[in-house]
Amino acid sequence: LQRALEDRAAWQAMGYHVPRIAVNISPGRLADPALLEKLRRLAIPPGAIVFELVETIFLDDCDEKFLANIDLIKEMGIDIEIDDFGSGHASLIGLVRLKPKRLKIDRQLVTDVVESAEQRRVIGSIVEIAKALDVEVIAEGVETEAHAVTLSWLGCDSLQGFALGYPSSAADTGRLLASTGHDGKSRSVAR
Repeated sequence: LQRALEDRAAWQAMGYHVPRIAVNISPGRLADPALLEKLRRLAIPPGAIVFELVETIFLDDCDEKFLANIDLIKEMGIDIEIDDFGSGHASLIGLVRLKPKRLKIDRQLVTDVVESAEQRRVIGSIVEIAKALDVEVIAEGVETEAHAVTLSWLGCDSLQGFALGYPSSAADTGRLLASTGHDGKSRSVAR
């Protein structure tokens, strides 16, 4: 988290528009009584960081203290996303109680979405439920243009996967930000 914030500050100092940065956080870290104070000391700008929580480990086991900590984290301007949604056993009640900003549909559900009417119905249902709860939907595992078209048609708000880009180092990310310019819009670079 500290490194992500340092990289973000460096990119902003160069005048680049930096989108939100997602950081995985474990349930153990969320249960740390000192976490909130540590986060306050970091003075994280609202909207700069997103905490990704893996669906398989917590949604049905949300106790009141856990939910109170999540609410305080949200009040600091840190969004909560559910990662790998559909790979675990979360209940809708758990999703309603947590109230994440976004959920990321697990790549295993996305893999056959182009060919499988059943997978399209499943993803369509997840999108409908998320929209009913005012939760944005990101599809993971977008490997082809056909995936992107199908998932957009099904109502996913954002897409993530190798068809759109690969994981990159901070240096490569800095070069990508430089190529998009200061306003965050893509621009062509003459060679």
